[in-house]
Amino acid sequence: MNKKMLVGVAAGCAIAAGVAAAAKKRHGAPREAMWEKMRQRMEEMPADFPPRVMFDNLEAVRANTEEILSLLRQQQAGSDDIEVIASN
Repeated sequence: MNKKMLVGVAAGCAIAAGVAAAAKKRHGAPREAMWEKMRQRMEEMPADFPPRVMFDNLEAVRANTEEILSLLRQQQAGSDDIEVIASN
């Protein structure tokens, strides 16, 4: 393989990675603001409107996920304490 071609491909990959990282950084922060704006719009819609029903289900799943993660963190913290006591 030609060295110039190899350098060109490496530079292209580096540029693509940089563009992807910049796009991710730019769009990562306003996620909560976007979620809140969507929540406000959905509350204006009728309760039986299909997108609102789906959004309400997403809200329930999100709340359940947070609760599960909290319980798992508590369980993990408790098991760390048990391991420390057992090792003494």
